[in-house]
Amino acid sequence: MFLIPDDLAGNIQHLRELDPRDRGTRGWQSRPYTGQPFPWFDAVYRAVEAQEGPIDSWWFNVNTQGEHTGWHSHLRWSKVGVLYVQIPGGDIEFRQGGAYWRETPKQGDLLVFPGGLEHRVLPNPSTDVRISVAFNFKKR
Repeated sequence: MFLIPDDLAGNIQHLRELDPRDRGTRGWQSRPYTGQPFPWFDAVYRAVEAQEGPIDSWWFNVNTQGEHTGWHSHLRWSKVGVLYVQIPGGDIEFRQGGAYWRETPKQGDLLVFPGGLEHRVLPNPSTDVRISVAFNFKKR
């Protein structure tokens, strides 16, 4: 469980306001970042990196009510993760072969899984915004 700074959600929302790209029902995603994080994100970035290893790229996700992310994987990376900043609802679902399973994350959870594992984010059922940070980790 990670301690989420009080201003993190607000800073991510501010980035969204500066870059209001419309992705339809898929929500908002920042561009992928590499290298030095924003000063207001540095402590969280360093804590994730200390626990899971070097980060290759990362981005922010914001979903309003009904928004979701469809099935996908991150085949170029052996390990990926999602840190939940603000989670009013909406599970992440995984599938491998014919098996399906869901996780119900809480604020501060970091889910780490193989990059080749297919996953999707189910629709946000809440009127509150769901915010997460996704990471692709470098191979060790």
